[in-house]
Amino acid sequence: MVRSWPPSSSLSPQCNAPKHHYDTCFNHWLKSYLLLVAPPLSNPADTAAGLKERERRNQAIDDKKRELETKCGAQYREYQSCLKTAIQGIEGLPELLDTARKEEPLDGWGGIKVVTEDDLRR
Repeated sequence: MVRSWPPSSSLSPQCNAPKHHYDTCFNHWLKSYLLLVAPPLSNPADTAAGLKERERRNQAIDDKKRELETKCGAQYREYQSCLKTAIQGIEGLPELLDTARKEEPLDGWGGIKVVTEDDLRR
């Protein structure tokens, strides 16, 4: 039996519908992406067949990444826009977020902070 959890709520109730639309779209996309990237190659990577297989898989992965924008991009932007508006309406939250961004800037791939050697020594 597969258990289905209720979807989590957004920061603001008026953003629940856009969040759920995006979450549903993203979760469907992620399942298909993981099925594509998870299995091991059928052929050893250092053989001609393995190199060809890896090349085909890499192309399929690139296509799948573009599909995320095509299928879910509009839902993401709608949810993001709703959140930006909601955040401005919560007293003190914009300033708190600005302070947090200055203290721990998100830089690196996709806005995600890349861990450095200095971070690991902390």
